[in-house]
Amino acid sequence: MFERLRWAFAFVAVAGWVVSARAEVHFTDVTEAAGLSYEHGYTIDFPFDTQIIAGGVAAGDYDGDGWVDLYAVRGDIGANLLFRNRGDGSFEEVGEAAGVAITGEQGSGPTFADVDGDGDLDLVIGGIRGTPIRLFANRGDGSFEEVTASSGLFAHRNTFSAAFGDFDRDGDLDLFLSHWGLSGDTEHLWRNDGGGVFEDVGQGLGVGPAYRIRDYTFCPNFADVDDDGWPDLLVTGDFGTSKVFRNLGGSGFVETTGPEITDENGMGAAVADYDNDGDLDWFVSSIWDPSGEPAGNWGTSGNRLYRNRGDGSFEDVTASAGVRLGYWGWGSCFADLDNDGWLDLFHVNGFFLERVPFFNEDPSRLFMSRGDGSFEERSVAAGLDDRGQGRGVVCFDYDRDGDVDLFVANNRGPARLYRNDGGDANRSMEVRLRGRGGNTQGIGARIWLTTGGLTQMRELRAGCNFESQDPAVAHFGLGEATEVDELRVRWPDGDEEVVRNVPATRFLELVEGQVAGTVPAIPTLSTAALVLLGLLLGLAATARLRTRRQER
Repeated sequence: MFERLRWAFAFVAVAGWVVSARAEVHFTDVTEAAGLSYEHGYTIDFPFDTQIIAGGVAAGDYDGDGWVDLYAVRGDIGANLLFRNRGDGSFEEVGEAAGVAITGEQGSGPTFADVDGDGDLDLVIGGIRGTPIRLFANRGDGSFEEVTASSGLFAHRNTFSAAFGDFDRDGDLDLFLSHWGLSGDTEHLWRNDGGGVFEDVGQGLGVGPAYRIRDYTFCPNFADVDDDGWPDLLVTGDFGTSKVFRNLGGSGFVETTGPEITDENGMGAAVADYDNDGDLDWFVSSIWDPSGEPAGNWGTSGNRLYRNRGDGSFEDVTASAGVRLGYWGWGSCFADLDNDGWLDLFHVNGFFLERVPFFNEDPSRLFMSRGDGSFEERSVAAGLDDRGQGRGVVCFDYDRDGDVDLFVANNRGPARLYRNDGGDANRSMEVRLRGRGGNTQGIGARIWLTTGGLTQMRELRAGCNFESQDPAVAHFGLGEATEVDELRVRWPDGDEEVVRNVPATRFLELVEGQVAGTVPAIPTLSTAALVLLGLLLGLAATARLRTRRQER
């Protein structure tokens, strides 16, 4: 009862702020103009299930110029592509020059992360049907070098998706890989030694045994769901095998999957605090069949939204949230598309079946938050009626105009970039972190932003939407606010830093150890002296923030 009251009070407390900050968004297909026209496909006419599933795209600023780039796998019809963001609304393809134009392979789930802790993003690429996993180290000059052999990484099974997180909090990024289709208790959880060399440790740390008999893992995410400072694991799995693993202080994991985890065909995932109550919730895309009668070995009951009760356990709020009806769902992401301070939800769909043609042209789904825990489906009205074979999706501000755009990686078809038009009617702030040590992007850090009576929380991820990732940045919608009352960061090692009264600049980079701390109380000083000291400390704090503005 207390949890329900607390949740309801949170919405009531900021209802006025939400109403005053409504904005209409519409999306425009700018794929060709942006230079992102390409197709994914295979050289055979009748693909296997694994080929129908595989694909995806990685998103991250690999060259460190402040603009998010994309790396796309293409099946085996052509070379994989690296799209460098020019910063003018367009991309240039540089895969061959960068050394990552892989040809003749069937890649899946590419992911950017700084695995060797040198400050730039490296690239891991999974694969199916004999395509090996590959790891490319970023040389720091715009090119990559393959280091798979020396990294210790291998995969004897299909690898669809990847996620990075520092589960043992030793300052570097560890790795989880998904292997749908063949059972086995190895090759899931990989510990990083700090230099980009990995060891398969899942079997001994409580993760591998869960998949000894049935391994249908699709989409992993490291996420601190119980708020104890240690990254837990949320693993979306097909055929009723989605699982929750609680982190035991870095020494291992224990499965805590509850009876409320009932998705029948978990595929994609989005992890975020959608209800602004301060903890991480979990959306799982699945299969909804309007006929209600499965024509094969799948369920029909649709997506799931698991709301965190605040202690790492979940309750199923799918029906009350209105997000169940999603067709054959895959890649998913939470993002504040209208910058009103509440996270919206987008996911892609589709599956090719000759005997069930209904799923062949499933539309994408856009669920806009009402700010009360429920959503309204608005894909057609917003110009997002994408009917390709959607697999991967990226939510990111590719043109840095202050609102979140959408990139869709389709299986055996053309990709699509949808520009957000209208979201920037409200203000926003995008926060990037620069951490000390090997976790240079601050993966696993939490950022709280408070303004106008509303506190939003983001946890930085190098995780999985499904065979795809969002960049490791925190985007906050500010509504009409011109100032952030408080910005608080909890770094992966547990240290916290706070800065107050921050101007609502569009882009911020916070450097660990250089963010202002809480102003201490000094009772021996006069009131006037305290006021003056507070002003001086506030000015000093603001000066320490590295800000970058983007003029429209």
